[in-house]
Amino acid sequence: MKRVTALFLLVITCLAVHAQQADSITTEKKKTITITAGVGYNSGLNYYGRTDSLKSQGIYPFAGIALNNGLYLFSSFIFINNAVATTYGATTIEAGYKFKNKKGNWRGNIFGTRFFYDAGVNLVQSVVKAQAGINLVHNNKIVGIYGGADAKFSNQTDFGAYAGLDHAFRFDPVGKKGVIVISPAAYSYFGTQRFSKTWMQEKRFLFLPIGEQAVTESSSRFSVMSYEFSCPVVYGIGKMNLILTPAWVIPQNVITSNGLAQKADNLFYTTAAIRFDF
Repeated sequence: MKRVTALFLLVITCLAVHAQQADSITTEKKKTITITAGVGYNSGLNYYGRTDSLKSQGIYPFAGIALNNGLYLFSSFIFINNAVATTYGATTIEAGYKFKNKKGNWRGNIFGTRFFYDAGVNLVQSVVKAQAGINLVHNNKIVGIYGGADAKFSNQTDFGAYAGLDHAFRFDPVGKKGVIVISPAAYSYFGTQRFSKTWMQEKRFLFLPIGEQAVTESSSRFSVMSYEFSCPVVYGIGKMNLILTPAWVIPQNVITSNGLAQKADNLFYTTAAIRFDF
């Protein structure tokens, strides 16, 4: 059974959300080049609520560079921790282009990501080799509206989309030492789940059984993958951002093939990061 359950893709999503939240509280003058560095933590690596049997955690140092014309390059180095071992898992490299309109109420990015897995990592999600997509955000006085679509490439291609809403509350502490932004959010994720189902079928000749042959059926469906509720909290001061995001994910349409089901239960997890922009 081929299951495109890329736990690492969630890490990339988290980093993209961190970037959007950090952008929303940046007050510095526009620079020609911005260099970003930091480290993040994920208490429960998952792909739309689907987890590995060891319920692995992730630690990921990251770094990137962004030009004021919108071009950027971003990389993370992912280490996996579970009851069995703590080990290096993968390196990801994302390149893309950020854009926004003159009013600043519309923004987004087009991106392509490549995954480089360690040869010793024996995880189902390592079948995913690359991802490309687009993210869009519209901000008004009431809510932020999020949406996007992507394609994930392995030996087959899976397509995904998402939509979400949030509302940001900004607090300026006494003495103006930093800014706190709290953004309760709700998201729905959609996508295909391609897998192969193989069974033995009896061969017949003139109504007489003469043996068996393997038959493989490929299936693909585009449906709701999960619902997720989160509440990112960002504290920004100077060049530093501290980001804490508790989240509750409810997986949907968990597939079963050859009698085996993906491991997927309602999951509470937390991501945290410290990020510096120079």
